[in-house]
Amino acid sequence: MIGLPAHGFVLLSMPKCASTSLVRSLQGQAELILRGNPRLKHMNCRSFHNLVVPVLRNAGYEREDYELVSLFREPTAWLESWWRYRQRPALLQEDASKSTAGISFEEFVGRYVDNDPRPGTLRGRPARFVAMSEDLDLGVDRLFALEQPQVWQTWIGAKVGGGIDVRTDNRSDVRAPAELSRTLRARLDEFFAPEYAIYEQLRATGEWAPPKGLVPGR
Repeated sequence: MIGLPAHGFVLLSMPKCASTSLVRSLQGQAELILRGNPRLKHMNCRSFHNLVVPVLRNAGYEREDYELVSLFREPTAWLESWWRYRQRPALLQEDASKSTAGISFEEFVGRYVDNDPRPGTLRGRPARFVAMSEDLDLGVDRLFALEQPQVWQTWIGAKVGGGIDVRTDNRSDVRAPAELSRTLRARLDEFFAPEYAIYEQLRATGEWAPPKGLVPGR
């Protein structure tokens, strides 16, 4: 999470959405940066409203003084990025239970949509990250498509008074084919229906200001 309320926005750091690069690019202008501990670095929308909004209010920033924004990635690409990231050899030494070495994308996705109880199954979903509750009622003011960097870099640059240089970090070098069977592809599309409803809003312009409390897909 990167807080720049004096510049009119706070950026939530959704995992696998250039958060490390954005922190590096904006840290000179930021008033509040949460990083290191993943639960702080990747604080979601609900936690932000519960924990950080009061802190900023005490510092003189009311909620209407800044926009809460987040990048949002094509949903299947977001999931594939996790699979590739967890294939890195170092993870076998750090926490083998999370490693996807030797696990196909098909198996990884199957465990995810089934909410498999085994250790290492990926938890969470993009729509929940930007929502206020398990009902997926959106609580952010603006979303940007990660895949259209000219849009969000221009918007952020205008806010901070200059261009920003964002270089992608934490990219896995593993490039094994990520294939899904037709059956599992259909199940994933159904599971990600709220995410694709959001992403469809981003396709044309690369950004979207959702109505407060909107539940995507309804």
